[in-house]
Amino acid sequence: MDHPDRMVTPREESLRYPGWRVVVICQIGVLSGVATIFFSIFTLFIKPWQYDFGWSREQISQAFSMAAISVAICSPVMGRLLDRFEPRKLIAGMMVAFGLGFASLAELTPHLGRLEATAVFIGIAGTGTYQLGYARIVAGWFERRLGAALSVVVAGSGLGSLFFPPLVQHSITVYGWRYTILILAALPLLLGAPLTFFFAPSPRTHSSRKPSGPQPGTVFGMRWMQALATRSFWLIALGVGCMSLAENGVTVHLAPMLSDRGLKMENAAFIVSILGGSSVAGRLLLGWILDYFEGAGIAMGALLLAGSGIFFLGHAQSFHAAALSAMIAGLGMGCEFDLIPYMLKRYFGMRSFSTLYGLTYSVYAVAGGTAPLLLGYVYDVTGSYTHILSVFSVITACVAFAMLALPVYRYAAAHTNTSESLPVETEAAIESS
Repeated sequence: MDHPDRMVTPREESLRYPGWRVVVICQIGVLSGVATIFFSIFTLFIKPWQYDFGWSREQISQAFSMAAISVAICSPVMGRLLDRFEPRKLIAGMMVAFGLGFASLAELTPHLGRLEATAVFIGIAGTGTYQLGYARIVAGWFERRLGAALSVVVAGSGLGSLFFPPLVQHSITVYGWRYTILILAALPLLLGAPLTFFFAPSPRTHSSRKPSGPQPGTVFGMRWMQALATRSFWLIALGVGCMSLAENGVTVHLAPMLSDRGLKMENAAFIVSILGGSSVAGRLLLGWILDYFEGAGIAMGALLLAGSGIFFLGHAQSFHAAALSAMIAGLGMGCEFDLIPYMLKRYFGMRSFSTLYGLTYSVYAVAGGTAPLLLGYVYDVTGSYTHILSVFSVITACVAFAMLALPVYRYAAAHTNTSESLPVETEAAIESS
């Protein structure tokens, strides 16, 4: 019979800890999901669709906005489902639906309604393919190294933003945008869905072994209605919404904006790639820092970096200026996907984690859907993005300092480093006291 010590799960700091294998699978899932395959490279299809169908940028931006609003509406519902059922099964099913919906874009016609209807379907199906579900899985596996684990997962979309834009632009140039869409659709269908279904279990389904100390799947924390009554939740939502307003407005219009200023589309795509690469570095760095410092100051820093980069991008007139601006903006952009799950778990626990994530992401998606539409409208009226991006950068800076009003964590990692986790009834009593 095995020695009892051999039955103990390795510590989170060890690469032998099974949660790290799940983290890698979740990162690949995010890389194959709606955040990368649709939202981050949407900008590269604006000019081809303008040329082929005669649509304005505002009209094309409406499709992006409709997809984002669909995600906003569906995220709280998906969050409730993820709190109740096995996440990997829900995610895999939604990944298949998203892949099929995205593939159907290859059959677009000049009827704008077709694009809008497909965008709505992509948004609904994509709700199950972004960080919401994967963060639920990973947050159940980790406590002390939660920030680092989440940073690896959310870096998936950043890696997609780093490598995909030049490859996608090359594919559009050589093969056309229709074949490019079919190639991209294969990722969620053949990679994301099967890997998630077979290799991304929640901790309670991973093993029947019972290590000493708290088990990863222990449920604790506030109910979602209690959380909505706190200042912490609304400050987090404010920061997330502001970051989304700035980030998505720039991301959607970045390639055509730089092209208008004389950069070749290949160079514009490379700037988009720099933005993605910088965001990967920012997410990994921020995830490591989150395990050692409080999130309020980190959130402020991320917002200030994003706001500064957006301001410089709005005024950049050369490749080198745009590249440097994108690098600065990227260090802050995307960090909300580290901050949202980490801070939600630390402030509110795991009991309603996915529901609260879904509600928070609704704020993100509404702001993200509004920003590109607003930028498209301003461009169509004025022919410039500069002034509206300056306004976005000022708003971002103001909200950054509001993050300092966040209180200390309620469920810090040290809370679970006792011999046993508190039972749900005891947690509820603490919340009501």
